[in-house]
Amino acid sequence: MNLQTALQEFKEIRERFGFGPMAMLFVHRLINKLFYFERLNVIVLDRERLRPLKPNPSVQLTSRLATLQDLEALRKDPIWEVGDDKISYFHAGDSCLLSYVDGKLAGYTWAHTLGRPELIPNLTIAVPDVFLYNYAGFTLKEFRGVGLQPYRHHAVLNHEKWQGKKGLLGYVRHTNFSSRHGQEKSGYRTIGAIWLFGRRDQFRVYLSKSLRDLGVKRLRPLDPRTPPTPSVVG
Repeated sequence: MNLQTALQEFKEIRERFGFGPMAMLFVHRLINKLFYFERLNVIVLDRERLRPLKPNPSVQLTSRLATLQDLEALRKDPIWEVGDDKISYFHAGDSCLLSYVDGKLAGYTWAHTLGRPELIPNLTIAVPDVFLYNYAGFTLKEFRGVGLQPYRHHAVLNHEKWQGKKGLLGYVRHTNFSSRHGQEKSGYRTIGAIWLFGRRDQFRVYLSKSLRDLGVKRLRPLDPRTPPTPSVVG
């Protein structure tokens, strides 16, 4: 990232979120010039904190679980961002919930089912069984703004496969202020943090006490050839 691009990013953060977040981003970038440091905020959307869906008579939202044939068809068009990694997730047991607007495919979100997602390369964690790890939300540009994100939250938690789950679990980088703002609006709450120190390919991990008390811990990946689980929540 060149100086002009960095200055523009800092300016946008200050205008949208204030001086404090801008300073936080600056310090984060400065530290990472010396060694790798990251903080991942672990967030949960409890079932009772689901935002009520606002009636929108102008559109009809529906959903269904994707089949392998659905994903193979989507993989043929790069716009859908379905690569070999997501096909691997499906074969490993993860589920993809397809979202439709007036009968037209508009996007998807994924649910991890093994309880041990790899958040980033070399960082696999145990997820308490009461939560469902939700990731890789995607919406075509022409369908953004119709309320698909809150609809998906309801659709996932109310699906017969996951009705016993207390809520959705995910994470957001502490310097991703746009995502943090969006998740807070959606009803997510922060339940702890994971700190990473060292090098990008080899780092130490520290989990906050609140996460350890819930049973969240670092695990060894089941198979080093398995691609990491993406980080996008929604």
